Amino acid sequence: MAIPVIYQLITMVILMIIGVVLHKKNFLSLTNAKGLSIVLTRVAVPCNMVVLLQREYSPEIFKGFLVTCGATYLMCCIGALLFFIVGKAMKMQPKELGLFSGGGVYSNVIFMGQPLIMAMYGVEGLIFCVAVMFTCNVFLFTVCSVLFAMGSDLKKSALQMLKDAFINLICLSAIIGVFCFVNSISLPQPIFDVLQYSANTTVCLSMIYIGSLLAAANVREIFKDKKVYIFSFLTLIIMPIITKLICGTFMSGMALSVLVVLMGTPAAAALPSFADLYGNDEKRASEYAFVSTILSVITLPLVAQFLCQ
Repeated sequence: MAIPVIYQLITMVILMIIGVVLHKKNFLSLTNAKGLSIVLTRVAVPCNMVVLLQREYSPEIFKGFLVTCGATYLMCCIGALLFFIVGKAMKMQPKELGLFSGGGVYSNVIFMGQPLIMAMYGVEGLIFCVAVMFTCNVFLFTVCSVLFAMGSDLKKSALQMLKDAFINLICLSAIIGVFCFVNSISLPQPIFDVLQYSANTTVCLSMIYIGSLLAAANVREIFKDKKVYIFSFLTLIIMPIITKLICGTFMSGMALSVLVVLMGTPAAAALPSFADLYGNDEKRASEYAFVSTILSVITLPLVAQFLCQ
């Protein structure tokens, strides 16, 4: 199981190196990189979610999809609580504690998780990947928004959080995809081709985007901070282990394995931008994303090998 993951990670690392080179050569600035992020989150990823659900309806698969959604939200809540307890024990201030707790479960499911699941299970596993992406997105705009706003005045009402959670392109595209899947609706070929072409850019653009962020980081300073190692250990090792232990009591097979792998992906590349949106520490968020991304090259094959049998 670890071999296809290693091959996929090598591919992704090469694409990240391209992003690093483009940034170092001043061909891709941080401003342009944020533009890539917008294209990804507003075009490529939504298109991808619809494409992945263009398949023949199966009651068993749909049931697994719903169970995966529920299990994902459960693990996000448990993970956020775990990070909160650890952060409290480390005597973090409210803003840092909120970022530590929310960032720990705001994983790179969209940009890194999907290509890994494709390498491990093919298209059959991607429908469960959509379930995790959809649920993590809802969790991001509800619980994570509260955590990221700790210690600041940038707080939202419950109604606004629900609106942000469900009225966005990623959630809407997932709902459209599920509707088409349940009703066995096949999109017209020209529309499907447009969505497919857009979806195919997801992996390449996302890895180049991550590489550009890594190139802007102060590596020496980051690796001296023990907090980023604790964060990475909890994200990359503890989260997939407790996911296996807890969700293994009511899930099995491919759905469980997909969830375990995705819960072990590093902090999302978009974490710094989202932290900044709530007045939190963008620099600290980028450090969490940087170190966990680097270390995931080692941990993800281990997760695949020992927890996804």
